[in-house]
Amino acid sequence: MSAIEISRLIASRQISVYEAVSSHIDQAQRANANINAIIGPRYDEALAQAKEFDRVATIARDQPLFGVPFTVKESIAVQGLPNTYGSYYRRTDIANKHATAVERLLNAGAILIGQTNLSELALWPECANVIYGKTSNPYSPGHTSGGSSGGDAAIVSAGGVPFALGTDGGGSVRIPAAHCGVFGHKPSSKFVPMSGHFPLDRYCSQYPSSQFIARFFSMGPLCRKAEDLLPLLKIISGPDGIDKNINSNFDCNQQLDSLKGIKVYLLADKLHPLLKSVAPNVEQNLRSVASVLEKEGAEIIPCHLPFLADACELWFDIVLTAQNITLSSAVNEDRSLIAEMLYMISGKKRMMLSTLLLLFTEKIATLNKKSYVQFLYIKNKISLQLNAYLDDKSVLLLPTYPTTATKHNRSYISPFEFLYSALFNVLELPATSIPVSFSTDNFPVSIQIAGAHGCDHLPISLACYLEKILGGWKLPTMA
Repeated sequence: MSAIEISRLIASRQISVYEAVSSHIDQAQRANANINAIIGPRYDEALAQAKEFDRVATIARDQPLFGVPFTVKESIAVQGLPNTYGSYYRRTDIANKHATAVERLLNAGAILIGQTNLSELALWPECANVIYGKTSNPYSPGHTSGGSSGGDAAIVSAGGVPFALGTDGGGSVRIPAAHCGVFGHKPSSKFVPMSGHFPLDRYCSQYPSSQFIARFFSMGPLCRKAEDLLPLLKIISGPDGIDKNINSNFDCNQQLDSLKGIKVYLLADKLHPLLKSVAPNVEQNLRSVASVLEKEGAEIIPCHLPFLADACELWFDIVLTAQNITLSSAVNEDRSLIAEMLYMISGKKRMMLSTLLLLFTEKIATLNKKSYVQFLYIKNKISLQLNAYLDDKSVLLLPTYPTTATKHNRSYISPFEFLYSALFNVLELPATSIPVSFSTDNFPVSIQIAGAHGCDHLPISLACYLEKILGGWKLPTMA
């Protein structure tokens, strides 16, 4: 059942808010014992709030998410709750106010039942950290849920909530959504405020370059039903006076009535020499999806876009081009990386190996970093090339990730596969991860559809079409 359906049932008094919230909490608790997705439960508070909502129901029926339960990634600020990013050096941090998107969801009537796990500092495609441990895939405890919003994806997939709020700086909404078989959307830049999360959190927001970096990060929804994506974007989007990038010119009410006239550019090959080739089962499903869309009236155009390899490489320069903000200063106040490695070797690790690798990479890359002007020149050149393909009637169809969910820690062996998704952070474009099938070993197979800037309704509309035809999310048996 979608968040919209739950809201309708509550509004028509077919179910109470308490019934909606308590049934999801029961399911979340059962599933969480196996997956460790919710690391900051608010079950008692949520149930008390549900009872109060039922008492005042006649007053607040106009709220679009009235009584609908949800979760939030722990790195997104919720006033009074931990905001550690899974980092030892932030282990005592408590958020002093809500992130804008959180406040808007709460004002819309949604009820927060808990905070979810993430990769340390939201910077790795697996979900694990030294504070909360690792999150497992609800289809198999031996496999990753993806990162960095892996807790969100896992609990949505397991039926614990109809939707969750995550962040996406390099595929961090879409990769977990793909691994866990749910829908995940990264909005166009200048759409949803990043206020209350890096780089617009209380640590980095004072730096002038934080506004520049925020263009390439997004807050976005993860849902078990595609019909929730656009309504949720409508709620969390729009200016807040803090994130200076945001404008109010987006129309969240558009929906495709037909696929006739829609061009779908199919990208089934690997995008960069460093990346793995697309797995046969993922490639097969890409072509199957193309066939389905063609039958619905879309025009399928196989293509190869070599300039996207440059966009993949450019992702690493996003933070490096900014002045004042470095990973080291944001993470561990420039403490010695050698000391951190010694802590790890001695069994007293304060940092994940993934974070150490990223910090070492930053120090090396800084020696050859691009200037702000160089970065924008290359980025704009790629965008102009892509504009020849993307408009308000065309999309790209490609993998979210080149394989299905991998076993824990495999990302250390193949660390660059996130770039299939991260290139759309660089280009500031909307992209949706869509579950379309299952592999022979019963893991979700997902694909990604990306659109032109401001055309979020296109990939989301196609997600709705594909869900109706192919079935979309299915509850894992172990959940």
